Amino acid sequence: MIKVILFDCDGPIIRHTKYFSQRLKDEKGIVTDTKDQSSFFNNEFLLCEKGHADLKVEMGKRLGTWGWTGTVEELMEYWFAGEAEVDTEMAEYIKELRSRGIKIYLSTNNEKYRVDYLWNNAGLKNILDGKLPSCELGHLKPELKFWAEAYKRLSNVSKEEVLVLDDAQSAIDSAKNFGFNAEFYTNFESFSNVIKSKYKI
Repeated sequence: MIKVILFDCDGPIIRHTKYFSQRLKDEKGIVTDTKDQSSFFNNEFLLCEKGHADLKVEMGKRLGTWGWTGTVEELMEYWFAGEAEVDTEMAEYIKELRSRGIKIYLSTNNEKYRVDYLWNNAGLKNILDGKLPSCELGHLKPELKFWAEAYKRLSNVSKEEVLVLDDAQSAIDSAKNFGFNAEFYTNFESFSNVIKSKYKI
């Protein structure tokens, strides 16, 4: 019997059609250097997601090369606001699952400022029981240590009673290796069907 479901953030709950760099180009006419951007997201940003660096500080170092003329805070607001649309159908379904006594947590690779934005500004605090972000756990999915740290924060539940929902196969594989149930997310309909048919919820 599933008692806890760990939801990935972007995809299952948060919808967005364009990523940050594409929106900067299309909406602001700002084209960031591809190599510079890749370097940032593959290095400094990963440290931020693990809670080992501060995004505001690291992005502040890039404003000049990225062509942004405003403040770091304004750039972060622009970024986060464009990737904060909650899927209303999933939100209603989560409320239904919670009404049946199932605990729902956010399990996401994210840094602290976006986690705070999604939790408070986008309102995830109103539909979820808690959050388990990488910036607080100190590890990224698909590391087994991510699931181990997440499990420490769940009380009175066995691994067999936990279900992970994610749209990254590597996260699904590692969650299963840790001992959790895990399902690959493609769309709402297939997810709800699996929940009903396989897990009898």
